[in-house]
Amino acid sequence: ESSALLGGPVPRRWRPPCWVDAGYWQGAGTVAWLSLGYPALVLAHGLVCVTAWLLVVLIPVAKLSARTLTRVLLLPPERVLVRRLRMTEVPLEGEVILCCYRAANPYYYKYAVDGINVFAVSILSWVGEEWARDAALYTYPPRSSPPVPCLLPPSFSSFSSSISAQSNFAVGAVVNATFGSITELTFYITALTKGGSREGNRCYAEIVKSALTGTLVGCVLFIPGLCMVIGGIRHQEQRFNSRSAGVSSALLFLSVGGVFAPTLFSKVYGKLVCGECHNITQNPLGHYLCHNCHFDLMENNGTLYYSHVQPLVYTVSLLLPAAYLIGLFFTLKTHSHIYDIHISDCHMPGHHHSAVVHWSRWRALVILLLSTLCMSACADLATEHISPILTNSTLSQYFIGVTVLAMVPELPEIVNGIQFALQNNLSLSIEIGNCIAVQVCMLQIPILVLFTIFYPTNFTLVFSDLHVYASMFSVVLMNYTFMDGKCDYFQGTVLVMVYFILLAVYFFAPSPSGC
Repeated sequence: ESSALLGGPVPRRWRPPCWVDAGYWQGAGTVAWLSLGYPALVLAHGLVCVTAWLLVVLIPVAKLSARTLTRVLLLPPERVLVRRLRMTEVPLEGEVILCCYRAANPYYYKYAVDGINVFAVSILSWVGEEWARDAALYTYPPRSSPPVPCLLPPSFSSFSSSISAQSNFAVGAVVNATFGSITELTFYITALTKGGSREGNRCYAEIVKSALTGTLVGCVLFIPGLCMVIGGIRHQEQRFNSRSAGVSSALLFLSVGGVFAPTLFSKVYGKLVCGECHNITQNPLGHYLCHNCHFDLMENNGTLYYSHVQPLVYTVSLLLPAAYLIGLFFTLKTHSHIYDIHISDCHMPGHHHSAVVHWSRWRALVILLLSTLCMSACADLATEHISPILTNSTLSQYFIGVTVLAMVPELPEIVNGIQFALQNNLSLSIEIGNCIAVQVCMLQIPILVLFTIFYPTNFTLVFSDLHVYASMFSVVLMNYTFMDGKCDYFQGTVLVMVYFILLAVYFFAPSPSGC
C-alpha cells in the first residue's frame, strides 16, 4: 500500500520519443540518414535478426535487433546514450529504450508465439523456401535429398493440450492422430502414384509398407518409451489411466491381427518358388539346396491371389474401419467416463500440472487443419526425391522406410508427448502414440487398399516376414508394459532399446528383391 503523502500515479500518454521534435524529420541530415545510412543498417540488422531467431537460443539478440530497427535507429543521435548502468543509476528524466541482460538463453526452446512453438515458426521459413525453389526449378531434375525440414509441420503447438483441456485427453489424441494420418496418407498415395504406376517400380510399394510398419512400431515403442524416459527424469514414478490404455491395447491387437491376416494366409497357402536349386547329394531323389526362395501368389495366372487373398484383403479393409468406429463410439460416447478418470495427486509423485488452454476448440482445429494442408503440400515435394535415394543410397530400403519416411512425420507427436510427460500427463502421451498406431492399421491401410481399387498400383496387403514379426512383438511388449498402470524411466528405456534393436535389424537387412 502506498503512503498518503506520496499521492497516486499520474497518468501519462506515451508517445515515441522520435516524434517529440517534429523539426528533426525535416532536416537535411535526417533525409540523408534515412536515404543512405538507414537502409544499410536495416539489411544488416534484419539478417542478424533472422539468423538469431532461427538459432532459437539467440532470440534475445533477435529482439534487440528488431527494436533497434523500429525505434533506436529512428531517434535523434543526441538523445541516445549507450552506457552500462545499474537499475538504481537510471536518471529520473531518462527513459530506457533498449536493455538486455543475457544475449543467449538455452531455455528459449520453450518459447511460444501465440501458442505455437518457436521451432515451428522457424520451420515456416524453410517450408516457404522449399516451395519457392520447387516452383522455380520444376523443370530441372529433382535434388538428391528429400526436403526433410518441410516434412516437419508448422504446428509444434499446444492444440492437443487445448482440445484435451476442454474435453478429455482421448479427444485430443484422436484429433491429433487423425490430422497426422491425413498427412501420411498424402505422402503414401503420392508415392504410389508418382513412383509405382508411372515408373512401374514396385520398390515404391515396398517403401510404403516399410513406412507403415515403421510408424506402427515407432508409435508403439519409441514414442511411449521416450516419454517415459524423459518424464521419469523429473518424476520418479508416473501413473497413467490403465483402463484407457487397455482399450487401446485391445484395438491394437485387433488391428495388427487384421492387417497381417492376408500375409499369414499367403504364407500358409502360397507356393514356395526358388530361383536356383542344386542337388547336393548327386541323387535325383536327394536333397536340393535352393536360393532366392519366396512365396509366389501369382503362379497359375494369380489364381490364389485373385480368388482367395484379394477377397480376404477387401473383407479385412471393411471390417477394420467398422471396428475403429465402434471403438470411437465406445471411448467418446458410451464410456467416455473412462477417460475422465484422473489419478489423484496424493498417489502421484511430483507435482501434477493442469493443462493450459491457449486456444479455443475451433481456433485449434483451424490451425491444425492449415498445418495439415501445409504438410500435405510438402509431402508432395518429398516424393519427388525418393527415386535418387532408392538408386544411389547404399542403405537398406527397409531401413529408409522405417526411419526417415515413417518417423519424420511423427516428430510433432514426439514433441507433444514429451511436453505432456514433463507435465506428468503421461496418459495423453501414451494415448497419442496408441491412436496413431491404431489409425495406421484401421484407417490408413484400408484407405490405401480402397485407393488401389480405383487407381491400380503395385501395392498389395502382403508384408514381409520382418514387418510381421517386428509389429507383433512390439504390440505384445507394449501391452505387457502397460498392465499395471504405472511406469518409470527404466521401463521406458527397455522400450526404446527394443526399438533401436529392431532398427539395427532393418539396417542390416537386405533390400527387397528386385529393388
